[in-house]
Amino acid sequence: MEKSVRVLAAAVLGTASVYAVVLTFRQLYKHFKTQSRKRQKRKRTNLEIHLISTPEEWQNQLVMLTEHLKIMKVVGLDCEWVSDHTTGHRSQVALLQMATTSGLCLLVRLCHMGSMIPQTLKDVLADPSILKVGVAVKDDGKKLTKDYGMVVQGCVDLRHLLTRVRHKYKCDASLQGLAEGVLGVTMDKRREIRCSDWEAHTLSAEQVAYAAADGQVGVDVFTKLVLTKLTGGDPGDLVWSMEGVDLEDVRRLARAMCQGIVDIGYRHSGTPRRTQTSAKQTEKPGIEKGRAYSARARPLYHNCQLQAPDGQPLCTCDIRKAEWYIEKQLGDKVCDMPLTVRLRFEPSGRPESESNYYLQEKENVCVVCGNDDTYTRKFVVPQEYRKYFPPLLKDHRSHDVLLLCPPCHQVSSNHDAILRQELAVECDAPIDSGPGCRSVQNQDLMKIRSAAKALTLSRAQIPEARVNVLEKTLMDFYGVTSLTDDLLETAIIMDTRIFNSDYVPHGKKVVEHFKQKAELWAFERRWRKNFVETMKPQFLPPLWSIEHHHNGVQSTH
Repeated sequence: MEKSVRVLAAAVLGTASVYAVVLTFRQLYKHFKTQSRKRQKRKRTNLEIHLISTPEEWQNQLVMLTEHLKIMKVVGLDCEWVSDHTTGHRSQVALLQMATTSGLCLLVRLCHMGSMIPQTLKDVLADPSILKVGVAVKDDGKKLTKDYGMVVQGCVDLRHLLTRVRHKYKCDASLQGLAEGVLGVTMDKRREIRCSDWEAHTLSAEQVAYAAADGQVGVDVFTKLVLTKLTGGDPGDLVWSMEGVDLEDVRRLARAMCQGIVDIGYRHSGTPRRTQTSAKQTEKPGIEKGRAYSARARPLYHNCQLQAPDGQPLCTCDIRKAEWYIEKQLGDKVCDMPLTVRLRFEPSGRPESESNYYLQEKENVCVVCGNDDTYTRKFVVPQEYRKYFPPLLKDHRSHDVLLLCPPCHQVSSNHDAILRQELAVECDAPIDSGPGCRSVQNQDLMKIRSAAKALTLSRAQIPEARVNVLEKTLMDFYGVTSLTDDLLETAIIMDTRIFNSDYVPHGKKVVEHFKQKAELWAFERRWRKNFVETMKPQFLPPLWSIEHHHNGVQSTH
């Protein structure tokens, strides 16, 4: 490659012949072709593809699938369907692809089975212990549920898993991008195949190869990410051979890495999906149009477990915190499902009983409507008040951090605004006006800026006597004997606001008001009650309560 670059540089500089230029491009072409061949050689070669169109054919392959799942209970899952290019209408899922880590790929033609879909196929899809991996795999599961009534559980979006390999691989979020960035292979995504007739009586060889690749690449990316975590580097051809690797270690790590992201949809940070349903929701009365809330790209609850040195459960936590204790040798891993870490030190406090909110597993769903597609954090007691609480109450704020979908979050925020106004009056704590402002306009500075604007923009229309007064005002202020254009421009853009020395933030003043009356807990309770009464949540976590106290709970962090 270096030689090619040198020859090309020489040609461009005019020190080589035309022949050398031609030779250079041939060498470059040969180099890239060789590199491409090397990359293609990394593709799996032991694929075993079976087309299934009848229940009998499925039953014949079920035994083989069961044997493959004994190695790793993971399948790459994808779906194909036919769409009307004019209306955009989607037909029922025509083809279901399932691929195993060891190369078995089953292409199930659901469009040919109709109402005769085998129960054993439904059981495989509904089994949460069998992980279904892919890109937007949860959305594929929803299509199968809608079209055929098949429940799909155990879905793991590969984009969630990618974030758990310390961002070693930087690639596009599509399956094609993951294949290129993680596996180093290029997928055939030609439109004429991708958008072909998947309900045809006979699928072409290109359609079969395309469908098999979609399923197999998904499970291979999953395996590569797990092995990367296991080996601490690029596992190379282990993805296909798995020689010399303890499969039990791979299984345990795979389950641990999926902790908290099973059956969780993926959304890019700040870009929640705009669906027909969500569009209707945003038209609900009380929702402020134009206000945006950033949906989470990752689940909030991972439900990893922390234990005291004697094994007593302390609390649940996210996977990063659990891994941090292990990496810093402050704790030891006890098991993978759920990921459980036993601390090596005595925590500063322990739960008084097992019926403790902080020990409960929590679902990543909107607590009001149950939407599990997109959600964002809701601080039941707003941060503008919580940050002025005593340290114990600030440290244990997680009880009052819940998940809401963006439409519900907007409605809740509108209700919060009403309570804020009530508190502003009750506690004599203005929110954004009058003496409650952080800064105020200085009248003297405003006169200087106004004089400069008048002289710059309207001098010709101002009487000479008034011009003299304005000029004298500016010269006295700046201590000069004449005015320049630069000085006038400086006066025009000056900041006329000054800090209000009497300013006390609304949140601080409200909290101080309730502190003095020893009613801080009542203040918390008031916000919780407001949330419950205005939003009527149907999916609150277990043991969440309006009456919750932090007494007896100490931080282990």
